[in-house]
Amino acid sequence: MRCHSKILLLSLLTLPLQSTTIFANPLFEQNCSLPNCQNHIYAQRSGEGPRRGRGKTEKLIEELNLNDNQVQQLNAIRQKYRPQMQQLREQMQATRQELSQMMQGNTSTTDLRKKHQQVIDLDQKLHNLRFENMLAIREILTPEQRRQFAQLMEQRRANRRNGARFGR
Repeated sequence: MRCHSKILLLSLLTLPLQSTTIFANPLFEQNCSLPNCQNHIYAQRSGEGPRRGRGKTEKLIEELNLNDNQVQQLNAIRQKYRPQMQQLREQMQATRQELSQMMQGNTSTTDLRKKHQQVIDLDQKLHNLRFENMLAIREILTPEQRRQFAQLMEQRRANRRNGARFGR
């Protein structure tokens, strides 16, 4: 019991330190949530503020040396496609789960085939949406940036293949 009191007291004493970290966050100061502040986040380039880790988009911006206009356009593309892709991923996950549960039960083969086709259809929709996203990104790039972009995508595919082979 005495140990719990010490932990509680320590937690209460460090709470002000934790809250200053939250208030020091520039996103918090601007009272913005992630979807509304993507321009701020993605516009950060090396040397312009603290970085803990870079996301795929930040790396892309830096590696392709996108200008401010391109960054704005990229953000608009992401805002357009991201929710649609997320919704499809969630639908596909739920449908796969349903199929898995159906496989464990006494569901007819016909119904299993229908559910499997739903998974395939959702997967195809997701692939088509990813392709449309890539085409939209391609449109904002210069010819040289397109070549770099294609190389980066090939590297990522190779990394995924190698990672799958080595049990990452």
